[in-house]
Amino acid sequence: DELWKKGDYVSAGRASLVSRRPTATEANLPSRDWCLNRLNSFEARDYIAPWWVRNPHVNTIVGALFATPQPPPYRREIIDTPDGDFFCVDFLDSRDKRRKARGLVFLYHGLEANSLSPLTVRQAWSLAEAGFDVAAISFRGCSGEENLRPGGYHMGFTDDVRQLAKMLHRRDPSRRLYVTGTSLGGNVMTKLLGELGDDAAELGILGGAVACVPTSDNSVIDGDRFAREVYSGNFLKSIIPKAEKQWAKFSKDFPPRFDIERVRNATTIGEIDDYYISPLYGFADRFDYYERNICVGWLSQIRVPLFMLNARDDPFFDPKALPNKDDVRDGTVRLVESRHGGHCGYIDSVSSLSLSSLPSVIARIATGRKGGPEPQGGNAPNGWLPDEMTRFLVHLDDAYDSREFGRSEQIGTLFKAEEELRSRVGGLEDKARALKMESQRLERANDALQEEKRRQRDRASAKQALMARLEAIYSEAEARASREINTALDTFLQGGEGQRR
Repeated sequence: DELWKKGDYVSAGRASLVSRRPTATEANLPSRDWCLNRLNSFEARDYIAPWWVRNPHVNTIVGALFATPQPPPYRREIIDTPDGDFFCVDFLDSRDKRRKARGLVFLYHGLEANSLSPLTVRQAWSLAEAGFDVAAISFRGCSGEENLRPGGYHMGFTDDVRQLAKMLHRRDPSRRLYVTGTSLGGNVMTKLLGELGDDAAELGILGGAVACVPTSDNSVIDGDRFAREVYSGNFLKSIIPKAEKQWAKFSKDFPPRFDIERVRNATTIGEIDDYYISPLYGFADRFDYYERNICVGWLSQIRVPLFMLNARDDPFFDPKALPNKDDVRDGTVRLVESRHGGHCGYIDSVSSLSLSSLPSVIARIATGRKGGPEPQGGNAPNGWLPDEMTRFLVHLDDAYDSREFGRSEQIGTLFKAEEELRSRVGGLEDKARALKMESQRLERANDALQEEKRRQRDRASAKQALMARLEAIYSEAEARASREINTALDTFLQGGEGQRR
């Protein structure tokens, strides 16, 4: 929770979602030749690692701990989901005021990170400074908000970003959308493009850039002792307490399908995937989970330009499992490999670090606080990796021709006119419903009034009957009393006459 007090947030409430599949013709979709041309014409830079970060663990850890930037002025929106839960999106507007915003980029973070994690923030700044608007999505359970249902996310969980794409495309059908992410978030974005295929362009998603994505199972990070204790251990410090909290919160209302004791005793990410993720999301085991969700199997189905960068020395994954042309086949993906880089490190100089964060990092390690490093408002620049991914999206956006695949102003105008008409019709329907409800209320009030009048009439009739009955009783009593008085008087008079005689 403390993590979220450091950003400058403006709450935008919960969004109302209406999903409708947009229509498009084949002529409106980017051709494969156009996509390949955009991919092959991009001049990717070579990453040259300084000598002191050529060890992949050093590059990975230094990048995670010391490349801390200033938190951006996000604007938060909470999106309700069809399954009764929600997820959070933090928007950052373009910082380039000299030109109209290029488009909007969906940004996903890695495992157990969030929109305020150092790498995510550096990516957001890089994109915004290049003229893009940014939608930094936090996986469920990572936003600082407690979710309403068990579970949260996994490496193939595309439901939330797909829902967000539909929502924003409906708000502005003419706006260009792109996706980006690193590590687990990059895998989700890649799988999304593979799932959508041609439908990606129909939703306005015209390309993406990902890096350091999972291309193999977790045998590397779980097998090496150093990686298991440092990397897996760090993740487990936040994953296991989340599972325990969900078990305590939902076990009565939503009986979880996982064994909490096995989760508590897990010592590797693979065991977490086996005992927690797989049963919770319906996978047979972790191998079934990996086979169905690792992005390599989705590359051949991608139909918009995707730039994918991986480091051959990434300590999280097996370099032999990096994707190749056989994996891509007919997909529109450009694969780039660097010799160094570690896992999301890519430190290119001392100036890319924020040494002002050193005291807080040392204090965090010394106190043994759980989770990843908190952003400390450092002064680190965007860095080589975020800027390289942004460079590709700029290259793609600059080459975009609305006349070629149907993002014309005419189509946008038609969609907007349709949206306005739907909004007006919806407004009239709301008024009609309100009038109907008011009419029903008046009818109920009239019925109640008539009922009250009937009751008053009944009471008046009962009162009259009672008065008549009382009057009859009075008259009868008066007559009886008169008879008794006359009889007594006659008796008295007769008795007096006898006495006189």
